[in-house]
Amino acid sequence: MVSCLELVREQFPHVSDKVASLFERDPVFRELCEDYEACALTLARKPTTAALQKEYAALSLRLEYELLRQLEEAPGTPGDEN
Repeated sequence: MVSCLELVREQFPHVSDKVASLFERDPVFRELCEDYEACALTLARKPTTAALQKEYAALSLRLEYELLRQLEEAPGTPGDEN
């Protein structure tokens, strides 16, 4: 499994199946997942300044919001309760 997909599924376990389905069929969602992973990796390496750390933390939150928005707006998958 692709690492960015795994990361997003772990972040949102309550909609894990929907994440996988949307990742497979929506290139915009897939790109958001890739951006989220890049941001998470950068945060894990501890950016050099506190200001940069705050910027990446804010970016991470914005990406999480956008991922959740995409998930909410996406049509449900078969068997999906949402």
